[in-house]
Amino acid sequence: MLECRVSDIMAIKVPKVYRLKGTCNDVEVEVEFHEDVVEAPKKDSKFVVEITSSKDECLKHYFCAQGYVVSNTRLGDAYRVVISLHGFLAVIKGKQKVDLNVMEQVYLGVSFSR
Repeated sequence: MLECRVSDIMAIKVPKVYRLKGTCNDVEVEVEFHEDVVEAPKKDSKFVVEITSSKDECLKHYFCAQGYVVSNTRLGDAYRVVISLHGFLAVIKGKQKVDLNVMEQVYLGVSFSR
């Protein structure tokens, strides 16, 4: 589980969809949300992200989505994992390799501090 701080919130070209960027110590996370499903948090607020194979664990979070790992690559001295949540994307970047395989089914849970 990653404990993160909101570093940026950006509107993207898809109507009513925004990209949440967070810093989680030495890991960066970007997740796309529809504003009718997940209200945009305030900058510098805290949130947690959990990537799990357990639907039950995921459902403990405010937001839970099932998706597939579409890439797990090394770019220079960093690793990047891209997860497709049926069109919306979640990207995890960090110095440590993430033990996920391409086309592996995962659940992504996100909870916000209120």
